[in-house]
Order: sequence, then structure tokens, then C-alpha cells
Amino acid sequence: MAQQPAAPPIRPAAHRGWTDHPASVRGVLRLSLPAIGEQLLGAVVGITDTVIAGHMPGNANRVSAATAAVGLMTYLQWFAGLMTAALAVGATAIVSRAVGAKRVRVANRAAGTAISAAFIISAITAALMFIFAHAIVHICGLTGLAAKFAVEYLQIMVITISLQTSGQIGMAAVRGAGDTVRPMWIMAAVMLINAVASATFTFGLFHAPAWGVRGNAFGTMLAYLTGGIGAAVILLGKKSRLSLSLRHFKIIPHVLMRITKIGLPSWFEGILLWGGQFIIVIFVINSKTDPNGYTMAAHIAVLRIESLAFLPGFGFAIAASALVGQYLGAGKPEQARRAAKIANRLAIATMTVMALSMVLFPRLLLSLIIHSPPVVAVGHWPMVLAGLAQPAFAVAIVLSGALKGAGETILPMICTVSGIFLVRAGVLVLLLVWFASRGIHGANLTAVWIAIFIDLCYRGVFNYVAFAKSPWQHRKI
Repeated sequence: MAQQPAAPPIRPAAHRGWTDHPASVRGVLRLSLPAIGEQLLGAVVGITDTVIAGHMPGNANRVSAATAAVGLMTYLQWFAGLMTAALAVGATAIVSRAVGAKRVRVANRAAGTAISAAFIISAITAALMFIFAHAIVHICGLTGLAAKFAVEYLQIMVITISLQTSGQIGMAAVRGAGDTVRPMWIMAAVMLINAVASATFTFGLFHAPAWGVRGNAFGTMLAYLTGGIGAAVILLGKKSRLSLSLRHFKIIPHVLMRITKIGLPSWFEGILLWGGQFIIVIFVINSKTDPNGYTMAAHIAVLRIESLAFLPGFGFAIAASALVGQYLGAGKPEQARRAAKIANRLAIATMTVMALSMVLFPRLLLSLIIHSPPVVAVGHWPMVLAGLAQPAFAVAIVLSGALKGAGETILPMICTVSGIFLVRAGVLVLLLVWFASRGIHGANLTAVWIAIFIDLCYRGVFNYVAFAKSPWQHRKI
């Protein structure tokens, strides 16, 4: 493979990087706190949509149908993002190493190639999801009013997927370069616009039309459209380590192959993780076992609340990934290991504290998300189990991010695949059979979350051992 010519080194006095200092708690916090803020704001977007759906006018069945429809969109948006996940992981790894080695030209070309490829892939994905919206919702098992709401939401949501996804790839590259502040401000704008626009067009505030679920989708679409434009402004600006021009957006085949080679295991991991979650929706939480949508609505409410607990972990994982890549690029493997360990400890502490309210006050938290007593009753024990899983989940998230920052994407993939399809699926099948033999009904969601709890504990142990024992510090990319 031909090597890119090295760019002239950036003068240290003009552009000091993270690797000019030893890894420290302060350094990790400086990089991770804005990333945590971004994760929090992103979670608020999802929670806002769920809360708006959960408080639509109407009876409990209408409310649960709207919440189930919006919840399904969580999985479909996740799927759309997965189509370009390999580009995000590969670009982040290359950009962070290139910035650590002061090779800004390589970083720019990798970022531009990944963004352009993501735009094309997501445009095709969006077109297919729009055309086959009814079939997709039918396959997902929604019927009646929930299905109607889901189709309406999906066909509006996909309009801006291309800009949204390519912007997310660009922001992943920016974070890999060590800038986590401006992506946070982009997400702050998305959150504010989503909250105002979604509420306005759902309930008809300020003399606007009241579109119900369609208004919720329209507000979210406007928010992500703004976020994509903001990402483009940052990437084309001149005040960052990544400063792209139009020529950088030309797709360079060998650069794309390099990005894909690194990111493909993570893409495979993400697809299988999504598939495992989606199987739960189709076969365990569906119209036959959940005719009123209460279980699906409870599942989505638990996921939304849990996202607030684990988002610090993803913030620290972003910091670990960027710092590991940059320290390895600078030839400082011991500092890379130290940075990852610091991020891991901070994630365990913060996620454990965040989880306490989930264990102690599950019904209160659920009632804040959705105004439906049957849904709150179904979600009680799943919420407790989600809280108990957070310390192990912290280890799984951060050390997986550290390994990916080093370009080691095979081991995290093995961890996720075995966790989903051996541990989670195996435990879930055993529990459902046992519940059926004992005549226990209405506990499907609790069985799901017991399986998730055991899976997350397994993944925490797996990634800890992989980080401690594998030669990731010497991996070439």
C-alpha cells in the first residue's frame, strides 16, 4: 500500500497537542467532559421525543401506540447509522494517529473520504427506508395505530439522514483529532431545536398546526438538518486540526480501503448488536405478546432512562479512543495505557452514581417519561436491572473504545457477538422456557433485562481481559 507523504510538522509552539503532556485525570476530563455533554444532549433529544409521545392527548392505548412508534424509530435510526459505522471507527483511528504524529494532511484526507462515502451510503439507505416504510414497520411487528404512527414518523425522519449521518462521521473525525467541544455545541443546537420544534408541531403551540406524531418527526428532522449544516461549517473552517477544503471530499480508493479495513469489524459488531436487540423486539415484544403496546413502551422508557446513566461511559470512551490513538501515534504506548485506565476508573465511578436512582426510584423515573400506569408497572424490575448493570457496562464501553482507538477492532467484535448471541440469547431462551413451564405470564420484559444484565457483566469482564492481555499497543494501522 502506498504511503501518504508526510506533511510538514506543526510547530509545537503554535499547535500543542494532547500528547505533549503525560496522561492525567485532568487531561482525560478536559477531553471527556465536552464529549459527555454531547452524549447527554443527544440522550435528551431521544428522551424529548419519547416524553412528547408519552404525553400526547388521548387514552392510554393512543399514548402507548405513539410511544411504541417513536421507540421503533430509535432502532431504525440506529440501523441507518450502522450503515456507515465502519467509516466512523476507521476514520477516528486514522485521524487520531495522524494528529498524534503531526501528519495533518493524512488526517484531512481520511476525514474527507469517510464523510463523502458516508453521504452516498446513507442516501441509498434513506431512499430504501422511505420506499419500503410500510413493509419495514410490518416486519417489526407493529399493528394498528402504532403501525400508522411509525410509518408517518419514518417517512419524515429519513429525509435528512444523509446530512445527519455524514455530519456524524465528520464529528467523529473531529473528536479523534482531540476537539470534543465544538461537537458538543452542535448537539446543543440540535437538542434545543428538537425540543422547541417537536413540541410546537406535535401539540400546535404558538398557533402552529398540531400534527401529532408527524409533528414530533418534523421537529426532529429540522434539528438534525441544522446539526448537519453546523458540522459542515466546522469541517470547512480554519480553526481546528482538521480543516477541510472541497478537494478533501474526493473519495480516494486506497484511503477508503484503509478506513474500511480498520472499521469493518466494528461495523459487523454493530450490525449483530442491532440484530440481537431487534430480535427481542420482533419475537419477545410484539403485537401478539403485547397487544396494547405496554411492554414496548416500557422497554423504550427504560432504554431512554438508562441512556442517561451510561452516557458518561461513552464520553469517557471517546476520550480514551482519541488519547490512545494520539499517544500511540506519538510513540508513547505507556501513556496510551495510562489514559485508558484513567478514563475507565472515571466511567465506573460516574455511571455507578448515575445508576443509584434507577435502582432506588424506578417507578418515579418511569412516570416522568410516560404517563401510563400499566407501562410503569411493566417497567419496574427492568429499570432496577438496568441500574445494576451500569458498573460492568462502564468497563465494557470504555475499554472497547480504547481498543478501537488503537485500531484493535477484532476483539470488541468478538466480545459483542458472543455476548449477544451466546450469553444474552441463551439466557433469554432459558428464562422464557422456565417462565412458561411455571405458568408465569407478563414477565417477558423482565426476562429480557435479566439477560441484558448478564450479557453486560460478561462484556465488562471480556474487554477488561482483552485490554490487559492483548498486544494492542503494538498494532499497526
